[in-house]
Parts: sequence; C-alpha cells; structure tokens
Amino acid sequence: MIKPPDFTSKTLAIILSSVLVLTIGLAAYLPSALSGDVNSSIFTISQSLAYGNKPALVSMITVFMLLLLYLIYYRGSNKFLYIRLFLILLACSLIITIVWITTNYNANDHYILAAVIFISVIIYIYLTSIVIYQGLKVKSSQATFILYTIPILAFIGLIGLGVSFIKVVSEKAKEMFPSFENYMLFIQVLSILSLGFM
Repeated sequence: MIKPPDFTSKTLAIILSSVLVLTIGLAAYLPSALSGDVNSSIFTISQSLAYGNKPALVSMITVFMLLLLYLIYYRGSNKFLYIRLFLILLACSLIITIVWITTNYNANDHYILAAVIFISVIIYIYLTSIVIYQGLKVKSSQATFILYTIPILAFIGLIGLGVSFIKVVSEKAKEMFPSFENYMLFIQVLSILSLGFM
C-alpha cells in the first residue's frame, strides 16, 4: 500500500518539478542560447544539454535524481520499487552522459542514448501511475482520470518523438522533435506532481 500524500511528499514534488524546469531552462537552454548553440532552428533538449553549463547541469541533475529516488522511497510502495528506482538511475545517468556526448562527436550514440532515456522515462511514468492508482484507498473519478491520462499522454509523446525524428532526419518540420521533447518534460512534471500529491 502506498503511503498517503502529506506535506513532505507535496513539498518534495514541488521542489523536484522546480529543479527539473530550472535545470533545463537555466542550466541548459539559457547558456546554449547565449552561446548561439541553440536557436530557432535547433532547440532540442539534447542540444541544450550538450552546450549548457556542464558543472551546473551535472549538479542539478544529481540533486534531482536523489530527491526523486527519495520521494519514490518515501511514498512507501514496494510494487515495482526497484524497477522504478533503476529506471530513474538509468535515465539520469544517461542524461549526464549526454551532457558530455554531443551529436557532433557521435550522432548514432547520441540518438541511442536519447531513445533509451525517453523509453525509460515513459516506462517509469506508466509504472508510477499504476502504483499510485492501485494504492489509492478511494479511487475517485478525478484521480482515475489523471492517473490514466498521464501514461496515455506519455505514449502519445513517444509516438510524436518517433514521427518527428524521422521528419528531422529528412530535414522536414525540424521544430516538431524539440517540441515533443519539451512536451515529454511537461508530462514528467505531471508524473512527479501526481507522485507527491495523490
């Protein structure tokens, strides 16, 4: 049974969401935009990570990872616990790796890392929604809707990433891929908030 949400879980969820958004916004996109490595033509999260402030990114991603691992543990459900912890460790480790490996060094490795990260995050989101839903004492229609919708939105994001990646490779609709990357970031924030508040 999952532990009911409380002040600690809600506070952690808000802090985690803020750290995630600030990491991507201030430590990744801002320095990359100021240096000209991210612009209106190229604005993927991967590009911003590769050319962002590396010490700040590594520090903030590590803080984010540790806080999220703690929140998962704090909520107390053993269902898929080690799988969820592993998926977060894997995704964050690979994100830190992307900070150092850009598409300029090895595009294939970069795309493989990005694909594994997105798949890991989507599986994590799906499992987290299952754990929260099954742990609810009262399954209200609102909670059911939210916990069913988040994984569906994540899956739509994965499809969008796949389709837009093909278009990016073919030099069409380059804006689609980074848009879906940022969309997936938003879905991850929703998942974190659901873990803290539901």
